Amino acid sequence: MDTVLNAAAHLGHAFGDSLVRPGQALLLDGPLACGKTTLLRSFSERAAAAGRLVITATCSPSERDLPFGVVSQLARGAWKSPGGPPEVPGLPDILRGTSDPVDRAEIARLCHRLCTSLIDYAEHTPLLLAVDDVRHSDPASAHFLLQLVRRLDSARIAAVFTDDLSLPAPTLPLRYELLRSQRMHRIGLGPLTPDEVADVVVAELGETASPRSGDVYAATGGNRLLLHTLLADYREHGEARQTGYGQSFLSCLHRNEPIFLDVVRALAVVGFSLPATDLAWLTRHEPEPIGQVLAALTGAGLMDEGAFRQEAARLSVLNDMPARARRTLHQRAARLLHDQGRPATTIARHLVRAGRIPDSWSPELLLEVAEQVAVGEEASVAVDLLEQSLEQCPHQERRAALQAKLAEAEWKINPSTATRHHTPLYGAVRAGRLGLPDSVTLLMQLLWKGGLTEVEGLLAHLREDPAATDQLHAIEAALTCTYPWLAERRPAPAHHGGSAATRAAVWPRAGTVLADVLTGGQTHDTVRRAEEVLRELQLGHDPACQEQAGLFALLALVYGGRIDLASAWCEGALGETGAGPHVPMRQAVLAAARSEIALRRGDLAEAAERSRAALTHASPGAWGVAVGLPLGSLILACTRMGRHEEAGFHVAQTVPNAMFKSSYGLHYLYARGHYFLAAGRHQAALADFLLCGELLTDWGLSSGCDPVPWRIGAAEAWLAQGNHDRARILVYQQLSRPHTDGARARGQSLRLLAATSSAKRRPQLLNEAVGLFTEQEDKYELARTLWDLSQAYHALGEKKQARRTMRRAWHVAKMCDAASLYEEWLPADDQSQAVAPAPKADAGIERLTHSERRVASLAAMGYTNREIAGKLYVTASTVEQHLTRVFRKLDIKHREQLPTELYADRMELA
Repeated sequence: MDTVLNAAAHLGHAFGDSLVRPGQALLLDGPLACGKTTLLRSFSERAAAAGRLVITATCSPSERDLPFGVVSQLARGAWKSPGGPPEVPGLPDILRGTSDPVDRAEIARLCHRLCTSLIDYAEHTPLLLAVDDVRHSDPASAHFLLQLVRRLDSARIAAVFTDDLSLPAPTLPLRYELLRSQRMHRIGLGPLTPDEVADVVVAELGETASPRSGDVYAATGGNRLLLHTLLADYREHGEARQTGYGQSFLSCLHRNEPIFLDVVRALAVVGFSLPATDLAWLTRHEPEPIGQVLAALTGAGLMDEGAFRQEAARLSVLNDMPARARRTLHQRAARLLHDQGRPATTIARHLVRAGRIPDSWSPELLLEVAEQVAVGEEASVAVDLLEQSLEQCPHQERRAALQAKLAEAEWKINPSTATRHHTPLYGAVRAGRLGLPDSVTLLMQLLWKGGLTEVEGLLAHLREDPAATDQLHAIEAALTCTYPWLAERRPAPAHHGGSAATRAAVWPRAGTVLADVLTGGQTHDTVRRAEEVLRELQLGHDPACQEQAGLFALLALVYGGRIDLASAWCEGALGETGAGPHVPMRQAVLAAARSEIALRRGDLAEAAERSRAALTHASPGAWGVAVGLPLGSLILACTRMGRHEEAGFHVAQTVPNAMFKSSYGLHYLYARGHYFLAAGRHQAALADFLLCGELLTDWGLSSGCDPVPWRIGAAEAWLAQGNHDRARILVYQQLSRPHTDGARARGQSLRLLAATSSAKRRPQLLNEAVGLFTEQEDKYELARTLWDLSQAYHALGEKKQARRTMRRAWHVAKMCDAASLYEEWLPADDQSQAVAPAPKADAGIERLTHSERRVASLAAMGYTNREIAGKLYVTASTVEQHLTRVFRKLDIKHREQLPTELYADRMELA
């Protein structure tokens, strides 16, 4: 027996004999799909089995206007039964619609005759009258049922009705009569409880399905029809099927008044629960009946306080809706949600799905919504909305503003797509139809793409526009960051930093702080301003040019040597909120910044991975001239990892000519120079490094922080050619610069200075460089410097120290995947020697505890305190305390003196 559908039937078997006797009535009261019909059918079957004549009728809201619809079902059932009562004269013609319409008096007489006929018949054969959903009966039939109920006291007729008393009934006199009758018995039905659902799940699917009962109850709310459908799916398919659940949900709605469907359709379109007053505005019904519908749906378990229990139900409702009705609801929902100040992305989705934006939405209002959407991570929604708005807008000036915002939204997804708007927008600027903020945004996009002809024309236009005075300082700063040769040096506006709009915009301030770093070096003020920009971007302020602004601010920190801060922003706030899947350009920019940071820390594998990600999130074409940044990082990382073939492949890629006129081209030239150096093409390498210096000098950027350490690269190229004098000159120039990226640049200079110095002086220079690279966490430069230090020791005859330092260098190079180093230092056949411990460990090592040895082993391999803390899940303070005890037990003062025997623990700890 089907447990779900027969649960109510069991109640019928228990109460049928005692409650439904001749002269009595039974009202089965309960919400939708809670077993009323099943219980009614049970009573009918038991009555028929006991020899009663059972006549049934099912009421429907769609037949409420059909006169005698219910009477027709009852009468035909009685007359067609063998030995049933005779037909009432005149009534068959009325029921068939073949007679003329009758007045109220005639209706009353016909109902009286039918009642009398049934009562007379019941004198010798007891009769059961069963009516399902009696509140939907038509007025004429309700009049008949009312007469019959009033005469039950003197008749051998029993009656069973189903109803939902929580809902209003058009046939109120009949309901009142049923409720006040002393012979009326009411049985209340409702959804199953969680415990009852659990019992049903076990009974239907077995004990192993018991853990599912919580999910089943959450999906069905205890509603018997939904529960039956869900369990049938589990039995037949082993899982719940969306189609069956959705169709069962729909069937419950279609069996009730249209208001049920209207309310649920509105909720399906909006996607979340709404109060009755809002639903009234959407559906054009009154709030009171809507409140009753919501209560009924919740009471039936079909919904949870206006929320769908399963997405399948919502989708079924949407698919069941006529397209025109769905579009109308989307239009109304957009207006309602906008007036309530709901999220712009939600409003935009409704406008897009409406198919056509209503005339009541002004272009200014649409721009407001689109701008709010663009701030978030749903740029594609803004694109759809603006494209639709652009198609419907006939006004040229308004079209220009809409097209500018469309280009801005598309830029976040793929700058290559946005370029289709640049030509008409450039024309709109020259025609005076595009506002100043949009004109500046267009300029930034053209700079990124390398459209230099349009850039120069647009610059000339803006420089002649008096209204652009406040903006020009920021524009020139942005040019300094990208195309320095185009920039005109301008003093900052004297009146409090420009207009309110200029001060509020993020990208002008980002460009200014990077320009200040490039021209004057890093200061506490530039660090503060860069972090201020990043903080505002994290909060989603100012959607215009977010990608460029974020990149400018991060590069300002990187160029100035604040790798720690730049990394913290990338891995922290920006990494969590600044690069969602719907804004690939933002993801690409963040990946490129992370790649540059990883390079300067010597994390070569991560640098390669991040740069590949940057070129995957956005194609090289989408990167425009800025492709020099991620492509340069990838070439340099591959070169240092010994992947020369892959590096050569990337060097051979076509890049925009305009890139070499931009600051991004410096990264590419510097990386290509190192590729040429590794390939033995020393002259070509030297040419690329020196070209970086020439460009910076020509651009007036020779006194600030260098985007790339070109002097170091050129010095290496001179050394490779045996020209120590030229190399030494460049190194001293680097050391004398007041504005460099700090300890890292000094460490690189000291390493090369040692190469041009006497053997006796080299260890001192190299040891200082080791300390600097350790502090800066630059593993690649640390490995190179340790190797040079081992050679310096060897030249001085300090064989043991040379061997220890060589092993450290090899392990650090191995850690940072610098195959170009460790494979050159030790051939593959000899690499095991670098890992093997010395024949006899220092006596002090034996006194180390297990925890101290773990920390010391990682420190000996070149890990910083912070990295050790992260690997061992302890605090940096704990690491420092362990190392202090290690140094004391081993009688050493620096981590560089840690014995190589500690590398024996490498495979266990790394």
